[in-house]
Amino acid sequence: MGEKDIREEVVKEEDIIKETWGNMSFGKKLEYLWMYYKSWLFAAVILVGLICLGVNMYKGMHTKVLLNAVVIGGDSQKAQWLEEAFVEFAGIEEKDGEVRIRANIPDDKGGATSKTALTTLLGANAVDVLVCSESVFYEYADQEGFLEIEELLGENPAGCGDAVSDYGVLLKSGNILEQEAMTSYDKIYAAVPVNSKNPKTAVKFIEFLLQ
Repeated sequence: MGEKDIREEVVKEEDIIKETWGNMSFGKKLEYLWMYYKSWLFAAVILVGLICLGVNMYKGMHTKVLLNAVVIGGDSQKAQWLEEAFVEFAGIEEKDGEVRIRANIPDDKGGATSKTALTTLLGANAVDVLVCSESVFYEYADQEGFLEIEELLGENPAGCGDAVSDYGVLLKSGNILEQEAMTSYDKIYAAVPVNSKNPKTAVKFIEFLLQ
């Protein structure tokens, strides 16, 4: 079959498709599109993916993060509630930047999973304030991994009572996290890592927890 004959066959097939397109089932239409235009469909999917990736990267580069908080053993489904409650408490507006709270690191009593995840985040300077159990707190406090909390909160921080140690605060009974069943452990500590990028906002977050 010559090139001219092939072109004529293609034209005939296209005419048939045009005439019957309206009567085709949805499945038949998909089958036709996949058979003749799959390379274009692949290209379109890749293009959309690249555009979405570019938009997310641009947004990430131009979004100011005001606070990165980590709640060990927290309820990840309540992380957004905690973000919104703190934003309201601190008077933060959308134009000011974002507050990010991570509550998906398990409280596995110092097991490999939580230790690896937390060490990675701390090493990447991605933790401004840490909320954790007593055992996790003292593990890092003994290594002087936290800033001295009294210098950050002042000599007589409101709501702290005698619960302030050198490197953190033991939240009093009935605190907001306990009220909302955000964590499963009894003694809840809050501390600011030595490499916190936003220590002032971290202190504001601790004050919020001390309500």
